[in-house]
Amino acid sequence: MTKVFITGGAGFVGSRVAKRFADQGDEVYIFDTFKQYLIPDPTVQPPNLLLRLKDFIDKIELIQGDTLNKDHLRRTLNRIKPDIIIHMAALPLAFMAIEHTEDAFQSILGSTVNFLEIVRDFEHPCRLVYTSSSMVYGNFVTDPVTEDSPKDPKEIYGSFKLSGEIVCRGYMKCYDMDVSIVRPSAVYGPYDANQRVLQKFISRALNGEPLKVDGDGSMRLDFTYVDDAAQAIFLAATHPKARGEVFNITRGKAQSLKEAIEIIQEEIPGVKAEFGPVPAYMPKRGTLDVTKARTLLGYDPEYDLKKGLKLYIEHLRHNPI
Repeated sequence: MTKVFITGGAGFVGSRVAKRFADQGDEVYIFDTFKQYLIPDPTVQPPNLLLRLKDFIDKIELIQGDTLNKDHLRRTLNRIKPDIIIHMAALPLAFMAIEHTEDAFQSILGSTVNFLEIVRDFEHPCRLVYTSSSMVYGNFVTDPVTEDSPKDPKEIYGSFKLSGEIVCRGYMKCYDMDVSIVRPSAVYGPYDANQRVLQKFISRALNGEPLKVDGDGSMRLDFTYVDDAAQAIFLAATHPKARGEVFNITRGKAQSLKEAIEIIQEEIPGVKAEFGPVPAYMPKRGTLDVTKARTLLGYDPEYDLKKGLKLYIEHLRHNPI
């Protein structure tokens, strides 16, 4: 039985990764602050984040903790002695990193160094999966971008994520550590509580409100359904060929905001859209090439945007997040 330690395991993507391991009978430990990154609003009832875990909470151990508290983290890891660590705990949104730079620095870089320092002293084998971001590429200079394409982040979040990659590679080479790196993009689906674009679109559409669109709708993103992202992270954590590698883990086909809106309009008739300026921090993006993940890991994304959005809309009709 494999022991799997997941930081941010109560989060949007982390909870789906945890479920994959729990469903196959592995020993799963979720380490989470249970902090929610939302703008405070006294008129809104905060969602119960444990809803993400309700179907398998009896199969896991929940540990409340902060990855920046190094002593607590070390004691916990030395007690569990995990075979796999999947590090997903961090400030999750690019626009928030700009406003909360110190929090972003600590939660992305500080926590990663804490793990590397602790794991380097392990006497047993352990793979560390570092969750990076497609924002490391900045403006895409090719479409699609491969893992070897130029990295030139345009904002704070991508800069810290790329810095984390560099630090991971340095520790890996210096101490012969088992590390793999994943780069997701535009993840969406049930139980997202961080107000990403498709969540906001669907929620407004279900409430009969116009959609607020950055730009004219032509912005293209490689939208990735949460279960596909979880599949790829699971493979990066378990496959022998993932050691020392970096993987794009997306749908592998960018589509425009306008296309997403048209799908929503098919499912929720009468939806209107209002267009505005594109935030200055937002890079020009497109498709991420997932050939490497397909070839080395057997990654096989299942959900195109139409299928994923239909499922997500149906979920939000009946659930708060």
